[in-house]
Formats: sequence, structure tokens, C-alpha cells
Amino acid sequence: MIALLERLSTNPLIRPSQIPFTRASGAFNPAVAVDRASGRVVFLVRVFEEETKRSCLALAVSSDGHRIDEIRDRPAVGRDAPYEEWGVEDARITYLEEEGRYAITYTGYSSEGPRVCLITTDDLLAPERYRRHGPRIAGDNKNCVILPEKVEGEYVILHRPMPRIVCCRVGSLEAPWPPTGVALVGPRPRTWRSSRVGAGAPPIRTELGWLFPFHGATSIEEGNVYSMGWCVLDIETPERVRYVSPTPALTPTMPYEIEQGPIPQVDSANFRTGVRVVFPEGLVERDGDLLVYYGAGDVSVAGARVSRKELIASLDAAIRRNEGGVPL
Repeated sequence: MIALLERLSTNPLIRPSQIPFTRASGAFNPAVAVDRASGRVVFLVRVFEEETKRSCLALAVSSDGHRIDEIRDRPAVGRDAPYEEWGVEDARITYLEEEGRYAITYTGYSSEGPRVCLITTDDLLAPERYRRHGPRIAGDNKNCVILPEKVEGEYVILHRPMPRIVCCRVGSLEAPWPPTGVALVGPRPRTWRSSRVGAGAPPIRTELGWLFPFHGATSIEEGNVYSMGWCVLDIETPERVRYVSPTPALTPTMPYEIEQGPIPQVDSANFRTGVRVVFPEGLVERDGDLLVYYGAGDVSVAGARVSRKELIASLDAAIRRNEGGVPL
């Protein structure tokens, strides 16, 4: 049995009512990373503004990863570029240690559709130092993460041309990225990921391989339920999947993960039985634990913990017994 994720007792960590600079109906889908200078946990949270019906990113900080100490009083990433005019959404943060900089991927929405965009910075806590590089992948695309280390001298990028996760490599983050790649994980009929999958948090290096949380969703007819699973990719060849969760590691069961009534940030036609969402976008290591942060019910930010040692041991045993699910 895979070691279980335990929800934090402080959930939800961030609610819409806590956003100081706008009236928000959603504060969810957080990018999360540890700030290397201060050791604090930094969140870039998608904020859905009730007045504009558009999203921006707010910056929040936690000293222990369990409680939020501060939420900044202005957006960290607003809709400042034409390719973001309809929204800035669903960021992920990778720290590139060899370069001493952070890579922030996010969805920029405009009349051109949803596109993967990139920001880099040497200081997560100073949004004025964020440098935009614009859309990186041609065509509609979302849910992009970057591995924290180069492989064979190249950056490894996981993204989601519907409905599956693909892996590609590039020599430079500033150059355009391939719109296709090697397929890693896709939907499987009659499973928790029957309709589509997407990258969750940027992978972290472990003795088993790259540990990679991802999300899967059922079809609209099945409720369009979003859940989280684990994936393990080979360290030297991340195009090779070693393990994928046959059942969800975390699925919406708590009240804050389920919204029965209509909310402005979603199309109710896509959620016929209510909004049931666990959407992982952050993974950090803290005091022997792995902390997963996720959007809950498309409304708030929540977190869950698991012992790193116990999770890796249980995944290792499952891999040895060939107990993982089918990637594609």
C-alpha cells in the first residue's frame, strides 16, 4: 500500500476572503516553492476577481508551510501583457539551482487561447524583479512544469497538449519550446483519469526517480472529478515512466474540496453534480515530510503531508511488485 497523504489540520490555508487587494470568489491553484534566501514557503495563488471575471496571481508567505503568515496587498503577476489580457492562471515554480534562479510557468489567457508562458527571477519575494519571456509553446496548452536539473545538458519540460502529458527537451528556456513530445501519461477509460490528465507540481529528485504529482479528471458525464496521483520518472531518461498511481493518492472528499453551488470561476455545465476538485501544483520538502499543495474545489488553497521516507519506501515496494497503473 502506498503511504497515505494526510490533509493539514490548518486547511484551507488560503480563502478568497483573505485576499486584500480585490473582492475574490476564488483563491486557489497555488504554485509553491521554498525561497532559498529566507527558507520560507512562497505561494503564487490564482485569484479570481469578481468584478473583472479575470485572474491574477497573489503572493503569500508561510514560515512553516502549515499556516500563512502574509498575503501581499497587490498582485504579484497581473494581466500586464497582451497574451494575458483574459487571465493569468495556474502557475508552477521550479528552482534551477545551477543557475540560482526560479522558473515560473503559468497559463496566459487571451484571444489567442490558453498558452504556456514563462517568467524567470532570482528573487521570488520581489515581483518587480520578475522577467516575462512570453508564450513558450505554440497553440492551446496548459499545465507545464520544468525539471529542476538539466538532463544531458538540456532542460526537461512536461506539458499538456490535450488530453495527455508529454515530455520534451530544450537547450534554452528563452527559445520556443516544442508543442509536442514523448507521451508519458494519458487518460484511461473507466478509471479516475478517464477524460484527461495534466502535470501537477514540478518533479523532485528521489532515489527512485523524479517524483511527480499529477492530476487526472473524469468525464463530464462522470462528474468531472479532479484527483491527484503519483508518477515516478526515470532519473536519466525522464521519458520513461516507472510508476503511475492506479488509484488516486488524493481525491475530493472534504467540504472545502466540494462546491455544490455555482461559482463564478467555473462553467457550471462542466460540473453537473457540483465542483469536486483536488488540483496539485506545489510540492516541497519540509522536516522529513513532503508537502503537497493544491487547489481545493476551485475556491481555496489546501495542503497535505506524507513522510518522505515512508512514501519512497512504499513506492519502491510497489514498483518491485509491478503494481503501478498503466501510463497510456
